[in-house]
Amino acid sequence: MRRPEFIAHQGRHPHGILGAIIARVMAKETAADNKQAIALLGLKESDHVVDIGTGHGRSLGVIAGLAPAGLAVGVDNSEVALNIARQSNERLIRAGRVRVELARSDALPFPDASFDKAMAVHTLYFWNPAEPHLAEIARVLKPRGKLVLGFRPAEDACVTRNFPASVYTFRSTGAVEALLADTGFNVDRFKRRDVPGDSMVWIAARKR
Repeated sequence: MRRPEFIAHQGRHPHGILGAIIARVMAKETAADNKQAIALLGLKESDHVVDIGTGHGRSLGVIAGLAPAGLAVGVDNSEVALNIARQSNERLIRAGRVRVELARSDALPFPDASFDKAMAVHTLYFWNPAEPHLAEIARVLKPRGKLVLGFRPAEDACVTRNFPASVYTFRSTGAVEALLADTGFNVDRFKRRDVPGDSMVWIAARKR
């Protein structure tokens, strides 16, 4: 079923009452995908991690639990989504283990080499062009820092054709690997979901 364009815009940038509802729905829909991305990060106890397009921020609590001596930072350009993230991580924010920042992913408010790891799940579609966003993530990662991207590839036409091209840009797995290479990353490995008819892809890459 084709997604209406106004819903697609809310997926990209939740706002207003409808945006708050959609952000909470997305929290459930993307939980498994975020869990896989976190697993691929290979977190260590003291890692500083940034979740790009954190949205509802459910991943931040999981990351904080796996890196108890580190820091989990969520970045999103939607104040509505970040309000939900703040509410669900209130205790961890007070303890200084989680932070949330209102920002665009192509203009991150962090010094160079601030993070050990980064993840971005279902955000790649909204980066057009993608190079400024990937280059900015590379900037804030430490040398050999790891990035995990989770996305539906253009090859999955049965799913991607239901999303309006005016909002979503789907790329092939090969095209994403090329973008990573062009913005300072070496592709470590990639994983497809082992479910028939579902070609969700996660790519792990290291900053050169």
